Amino acid sequence: MRRKIKTLFMTVGTGVNPDSDIEGYRRLAKGLYNSIDKISPDYIVFFASEKSKTTIEYLRELFEDDDDVFIEGEDYEIAILEDIDDFNSCFESFEAKVWKFDILSEDRHEIIMDYTSGTKTMSSAMACCGMFYSKNLITTSGDREKGFVSLGTETIKYQNLYKVYDKFSLMRVRNYFNANRFYTASEILENIVDEKVHKDDLLNLVNAYYAWDNMDFEVAYGYLTKVNLNCLEVSEIKDDIKVNLKALGAIVKSPHENLKNCYILASLINNSIRRADEYKYDDAIARLYRAFELIAQIRLNKYRLNSSDIDVDLLLEKNVSPEFVDSLEKTREDGKIKIGLIKDYEVLSELDDDLGKYFAENRKKINNITIKRNNSILAHGLESLDKDDFDEFEELVENLARKLDKDMGKFLEQTKFAKFDLKIKMNKI
Repeated sequence: MRRKIKTLFMTVGTGVNPDSDIEGYRRLAKGLYNSIDKISPDYIVFFASEKSKTTIEYLRELFEDDDDVFIEGEDYEIAILEDIDDFNSCFESFEAKVWKFDILSEDRHEIIMDYTSGTKTMSSAMACCGMFYSKNLITTSGDREKGFVSLGTETIKYQNLYKVYDKFSLMRVRNYFNANRFYTASEILENIVDEKVHKDDLLNLVNAYYAWDNMDFEVAYGYLTKVNLNCLEVSEIKDDIKVNLKALGAIVKSPHENLKNCYILASLINNSIRRADEYKYDDAIARLYRAFELIAQIRLNKYRLNSSDIDVDLLLEKNVSPEFVDSLEKTREDGKIKIGLIKDYEVLSELDDDLGKYFAENRKKINNITIKRNNSILAHGLESLDKDDFDEFEELVENLARKLDKDMGKFLEQTKFAKFDLKIKMNKI
């Protein structure tokens, strides 16, 4: 088991100004000593300039006066700050010690950062470093006299940064939401503690889009209807959410099968575009392939035809050639004629349907695309597809979708996921 060590990081100044006299050094050393006495650390890292090392010398004398030893290398070490007024330089010095004692050490260090002393730059850099690495931040407060905390009045004040951490978490949630990483966003939200944050609404929001991204429309609709669109954290995108709710409502509740299917198709196309935006082109094209197939199935449904059980009598009624019907009959198994994507479009072509005509006119291009898809690692092969492959296929599928229904442009727009404006400040929350 790793040994737990209480390690104190302290910034060290020279007094109220760079030219402090000996009394100023002694007084500051006494203040540091009282703070150390209250915290009782196992080890101390002093962050000091060459000039402020003098303060540490007087601090060592105070230990000796109390019959105690204060040995460099055993009880403390000094980290020299090369430029006490350069934020980045100071931050990197503090960060290096965090890595040394927290991340790379075999022991388990509880790091406490006291940024009371030193220049304003030193203090702000240590405070930022402590916040960034989630370390305990403390300051020494008390009655002040001529810039010093009066001896004997010192109190150690731990800084509770939960509001800062929560605000930082909210920004991360917005970023992950926009990147479609909804599960990660929900995990971050679970750690927010500020009761003023409408956490439940945000959780419902990310859970809704997580479900929608996985094509679980009823669950998505259920979560999204629970979101208070007027709460501060969500109000920015409430108009987009209302549009999305309309689309999901059509999928879940519409009695019109064609309308429902068109919204599902639009969701599937947008789903593929999101995967392509993440450079997951094989995944994106696999979803496009399903959309390509769904377009044909929706149109066949208009003719009361089901690709899982083709009714040849209906085809004959619609003057489809007996030779084509015979070719379908040869594929009958267990009493049913089941056809795949290419045959779907061939049937539409036989029916003199616009989609079938488009398919026939673009047969060569479609064959090339489907061959690439079939050779994809997510289909039957080992090849990886790229952006050009996706763009070509997406254009074809979207053209077909728009031919399927004159309102497809509206459906595609309404099924685009809401997005936060990441440039908007979060200081109202």
